[in-house]
Amino acid sequence: MESDITAKIYDPALYFFVRPIRMAILKELLPYKDKSILDLCCGTGNQVKLLAKHGFTNLHCLDLSVPMLEIAKKSEYPVRIYNEDATQTHFDDESFDIITISFAIHEKDRITQKNLINEIHRLLKREGILLVVDFAFDERAPKRSRIAIRFVEKLAGGEHYRNFKSYIQTNGLTGIIPSGKFALLKDIRNPYKAVSISLYRKS
Repeated sequence: MESDITAKIYDPALYFFVRPIRMAILKELLPYKDKSILDLCCGTGNQVKLLAKHGFTNLHCLDLSVPMLEIAKKSEYPVRIYNEDATQTHFDDESFDIITISFAIHEKDRITQKNLINEIHRLLKREGILLVVDFAFDERAPKRSRIAIRFVEKLAGGEHYRNFKSYIQTNGLTGIIPSGKFALLKDIRNPYKAVSISLYRKS
């Protein structure tokens, strides 16, 4: 669980790395302004705030960290915010057209990853869209990028780093998101070749 200090420095510390990714997500979602969108493991809510700024209105975000959500609530935009476990939400089946999740899957253990994907499948409407941002260590990822990411993840240490290593060793999202539940539509590698912005359609 993030501390108050971590929550306060999170956005400034990661701004220059995350900003291009936030903008790339915005570009992909612009055709869906009228759709219901849920951002899971939303942190400080910056992604949904950016969407709201560009005219999206049916926005929801969810996280377990109270300090992160306190920052998310400091917004002029109408975003619905929930303090819940992303693997066990209160929403009805097929509640959302689009679900997004960024840099959260790799840090969870295998059981939690499976439960998370099952919950996402339950929450998405028929043929709904899942947008996932996470690391991709394949032949398209430069060696220097992989080394840099491994270094940063190792600094996090403990369970976080163990889960990251397991995620990489089992082929990232390919080893987690079942083809029987989701069909891959896009795998975008800009602006970073070792980070994928992957769009799936619920099968």
